[in-house]
Amino acid sequence: MRTALLSCSCVALALGLASCGGDAGSSGDADPASLVPANAAMYFEATIRPEGEQREDVLAAAGKIMRTPDPAAKIQELVDEGFEDDDLTWERDFAPWVGEKAGVWLRDVSGEDPPVAGVIAVRDEKAAEAALPKLQDDGERGTYEGVNYVMDDEDTAAGLVDGYLVVGDLPVFKEVVDARDGDHLADSDGYKDVIGELEDDRLGLFYLDTKALIDAAVKADPASAAQLQQVRSFLPIDKMGPSAGALTADGDGIAIDQIATDIPDGPLRRLASLFAGGESDLLTEMPGDSWGALALPDVGEGARELVNSFGGLIGGAALNEQVKRSTGLDLEADVYTWLGDIGGFVRGTSEAELGGALVLESTDDDRAASAFGKFVGLIGQQAGVAPKPVKIDGAESAVAIAAPDAPQELVLARGEGKMVAAYSTAAAEDALSPDAKLGDSPTFKSAEAILGDDMNASFVLSMPAIIELVDAFGEADADFEEARPYLEAFETVVTGGSVDDGTVRSRTAVTLK
Repeated sequence: MRTALLSCSCVALALGLASCGGDAGSSGDADPASLVPANAAMYFEATIRPEGEQREDVLAAAGKIMRTPDPAAKIQELVDEGFEDDDLTWERDFAPWVGEKAGVWLRDVSGEDPPVAGVIAVRDEKAAEAALPKLQDDGERGTYEGVNYVMDDEDTAAGLVDGYLVVGDLPVFKEVVDARDGDHLADSDGYKDVIGELEDDRLGLFYLDTKALIDAAVKADPASAAQLQQVRSFLPIDKMGPSAGALTADGDGIAIDQIATDIPDGPLRRLASLFAGGESDLLTEMPGDSWGALALPDVGEGARELVNSFGGLIGGAALNEQVKRSTGLDLEADVYTWLGDIGGFVRGTSEAELGGALVLESTDDDRAASAFGKFVGLIGQQAGVAPKPVKIDGAESAVAIAAPDAPQELVLARGEGKMVAAYSTAAAEDALSPDAKLGDSPTFKSAEAILGDDMNASFVLSMPAIIELVDAFGEADADFEEARPYLEAFETVVTGGSVDDGTVRSRTAVTLK
């Protein structure tokens, strides 16, 4: 029955937050992290019983996604289905005692079955005590340091500790009991500082202490220390501060915000910045009819920095020589010295209209021109098809390569400040010099509104366009048709971020319709 109680801790996260109940009773100020040991490396928390405006917001979002006027009833139905094999229902076995929030924490993720514990706020301790035997299959009863618990046949203990129901492997359960008068996660400076950066009106959160996770992994498997040391020599992940994220939702959309702190300068910060999505003007310059677009900043310099940093492990100079022997390309001369931002776009909602391009920003057109000839020769050699020169508006040079079994050709073109690899001539022309730009489109405007003033968009996607494209290609498979009603609730998906010294923030959001 371990899965039943831990599922009660996690089900809100899995469902986008349960909203099964309204009033949280006396647990309105509950904070499961106040019972979690301070050395927890990972912590997840969900609001099971949102109240007031927060409850209205999450129900509005859930109603749109689930396509139902009564999302609370639908969510309860899904919860009951999940507990059906255990002969449990939300209303009978959980609602009388479950409080506002639940948390799950881990010290490490090593091994096949790492120790994990759930902490569930309790609104009615008598009701929780009465439900516990059934939840634990009326298992073995015991007492530890004055705390009664019930342990099932998987050695998972559950019992009430200071107004919370704690469930986990017996050693972890005992650790929580022992730590009652010690230091807790909710009081640690690292946790408070990073969580304080998140939205207060959140429905769920996660917290990660990378250093604690690494220390726990080494302690559990000393043989891994040497391998970790190799990684840390070029990616000092153990020097990072805590990271955290939060889930928020309302009738307009859903957002996941993340923050990583104290990221050391160098390749690690560069990688984090790329994943977060820093500022790039290339995204706004994509064609205005793009339904999907991505842009990453300073990729050339970032690639040089990363390869040079990895040199101590894999041999940066040796890698360059190997690439040069196998492709004829010199990474320094043919890539790093001229490559700026990288972007791409996709457009068209039928097979005939489908097109797109990879767009490379050039910071040195002379070097880019030299590299272009090498790229054309290499791609032609790999494809086994001779490139043919073509005329592309806005291009100083361009070639087309026939794509087997495809209605359009692959076009490689170079113009002022850009190099592109496009599917179709029209896509190549618009990649170099679009008549209308994505930055002026309604899709991008809605994306900017979701991200807010402090975030720079790096990825934009229109879900209606994807659904239209799938339909244009013929009958979709059964899995897609099953998901269709939910996918149709999503409109614009956007990712963006910002970098401020060692702090990297990012947001992934979707508008609902």
